Amino acid sequence: MYETMRSSLPAGDGVKVKDFTIERQGGIFHFTEGSFYLYSGVNGRVTGAVYVGAGGFALSPKDASEAHSLSLLTKSGAMTQNFTTLVLRFTDDTAEEIQKSSAGGVGATPKEVVQAAADTAKGFRQKLDENFELRLLSDVLTVKAGSGRFFLASFRMGGTFLGKNVLFVVDPEGSPNAAPDQVELDTWDDEGAETWAAYRMEGIQDDAGVPLRVTSETLNVEFQRSGEMKSSAQTTFIVRREGLRVVALNLYPTLRVSGVYSESGDPLDFVQENKDYDAQFAVLLPKGAKAGETIRLLTKYSGKDAVTRDGDGMYYLKPSARESWYPAGKEGLGEFADFRMTFHVPKGLQIVATGKEISRDAEPGGGTRAVWATQSPIPVAGFNLGNFKSAEQKTPQGFTVSAYANEDLPDSIKSYVDQLNLGTMTTVSALKFEVSQGAAAIQVYSDFFGKLPYDHVALTEQSACGFGQSWPMLVYLPICGFWDSTIQHRLGLLDQDPSYWKEVTPHEVAHQWWGQMVGFNSYRDQWMSEGFANFSVGLYLVATNKTMDDSHDFWKEQRRNLLQKNAQGVRPIDVGPLTMGERVSNEKTGNVYQDLIYSKGAFVMHMLQMMYWTPEQKDAPFKDSMQKFVAEYNGKSATTEDLKVSFEKSMPKWMDLHRDGKLDWFFNEYVYGTELPHYDISSEFTTDNGEVSVHFKVTQSNVSPDFLMRVPLYMQMADGRTLRVLDLVLHGNMVSEHTVKLGKPPSPPKKMLLNYNEDVLSD
Repeated sequence: MYETMRSSLPAGDGVKVKDFTIERQGGIFHFTEGSFYLYSGVNGRVTGAVYVGAGGFALSPKDASEAHSLSLLTKSGAMTQNFTTLVLRFTDDTAEEIQKSSAGGVGATPKEVVQAAADTAKGFRQKLDENFELRLLSDVLTVKAGSGRFFLASFRMGGTFLGKNVLFVVDPEGSPNAAPDQVELDTWDDEGAETWAAYRMEGIQDDAGVPLRVTSETLNVEFQRSGEMKSSAQTTFIVRREGLRVVALNLYPTLRVSGVYSESGDPLDFVQENKDYDAQFAVLLPKGAKAGETIRLLTKYSGKDAVTRDGDGMYYLKPSARESWYPAGKEGLGEFADFRMTFHVPKGLQIVATGKEISRDAEPGGGTRAVWATQSPIPVAGFNLGNFKSAEQKTPQGFTVSAYANEDLPDSIKSYVDQLNLGTMTTVSALKFEVSQGAAAIQVYSDFFGKLPYDHVALTEQSACGFGQSWPMLVYLPICGFWDSTIQHRLGLLDQDPSYWKEVTPHEVAHQWWGQMVGFNSYRDQWMSEGFANFSVGLYLVATNKTMDDSHDFWKEQRRNLLQKNAQGVRPIDVGPLTMGERVSNEKTGNVYQDLIYSKGAFVMHMLQMMYWTPEQKDAPFKDSMQKFVAEYNGKSATTEDLKVSFEKSMPKWMDLHRDGKLDWFFNEYVYGTELPHYDISSEFTTDNGEVSVHFKVTQSNVSPDFLMRVPLYMQMADGRTLRVLDLVLHGNMVSEHTVKLGKPPSPPKKMLLNYNEDVLSD
């Protein structure tokens, strides 16, 4: 049936229609006059059709943020396009609707219709890397005819040479590029797809379409000197969809499967297409599984491209393979599972992995058999392989921080040694500094967020230079961060973003809480991982420096990231809300994702910290809310709304500005919205019998009438000190004018300040 589905194309006589409309979750297709040609049936089910004639598509998202995002691409907040050829794939009752609308037959299917269907299928496979036939088969095998809910439409907009294809998908199991959103509008061409709008289906639970949840992985991996992996994986999952037959798992495309077996040892059918195209891996169960049933599958696979050999003692697990070097669930970092991993490592190499090393034994030939296991579920597992030197430090609380650097340089770096006369460029000398940074970060973050559920973390060198990554108990740090500033300067690394090298280790350590201990539910909530980690760097800078200079510079940098226009003439702050995630970047806005999500996400938490702070309690109220949130979602994935509700349970009374127990006022402005206030302040001091009074005027402008903000005010004194003296609550565009008695300050006052600590994100 799969092979038949894969080759299915329109066949037989066509159906004429006139003034016919199909509506799917807000997408409206109007067929003015033309003909439909239905695909040949598979298992008695028609799953596709091609329309030729005059028609049009319209979509107007109800969600304000989606309309705003779409307006950046269409200038109207909606999309309307005409078409002359439309390809449909479906498991719902579209075929029956077409038949009922028939205004008569039109004869056999023309060759150009068959070609249009074949070209679209080829584009899906080779340009989008999507195996839609597997998705169709899943419904054909388990859902009654006409009662499925999958629907896909693709057509061309614009000219033959300069135009693009449009793709509209409705799928309760999650859309192709914006899951777990279930409705998606894309444009696509030879460069891939770009999502223009995405949202949830109406009348369906958010996770109703999730077919399975992986609960544990038992892995056995043998490494070759070349970097090739030979692996077997026992994957245990719970069925969530009644009658499940197609088990889709996430496996890196170049890792090729040789066999899949049931728990009883019976071989099972599986699908894995060309590694360069739509290589999605899926197992086909011989019969429908029951919802709630636990199933174990054994997958045997191998491949050499997931791990790259970069020298005799340097191996690099590709970032694109780090979530899929084993057959993983498709929920990304929102799914927590137990792991037990047995590694067979060649002589002279060492492996560092997530979890704890349970045992290490010698094997014939001088290699090592190392077993690592987790003590509680984690969202992802990984490893680093190399010839390492290491250093270790314990915090006063007994938490162990270790760092690993390769003894030799990777082949990709060695050429720079002679070219630039940079000495040995050894990374081993940085080990003590890395463990000291890691230990300091662990102590700062444990104080603010609570203890981690494990007692160690390994900071490991990777041969990539420009980024880091953090897995539970395992951090991948860029090799360039292990070099001193002299080498970094000679390589030009300090020209663009010099502060990055001060921040990368504390940022990645912070992900032990944000993304690993507390997962994020979807791309719409990923700001809580990256933004929180970036905010944590701000805490680290305050705690590890004698002055506030680095902290002030850090927050000014975050503000610049948001307010400076990019090459497209766009300020990241204006593009969309945090909950748009990576979709804020598109052809009109440029690559604004990191500036918006990292910097604004950090500012959201920084503003909450500043509003929670009091001279008497200092950060205690904020720490209380953070620790309660972490405790509540330890080992779970959290949504943005979960964060808001958790904070509402413990927020101090002065944050309840609407007296309704809600933080909607703040989240609507800065998380779900794009507001940016402007502030002006003027002040005048008077002294009477040694008692100082200040008359000040604060203006809030460029905001909506309902905009609310709690704004701290500071007094700068002649001796250079600055004290926080009071907070104002400002509503809409307003001027707040007051006279306040300050008593006898420790030094003569000079002026009143607003935003001294970048307390409020403003222009």
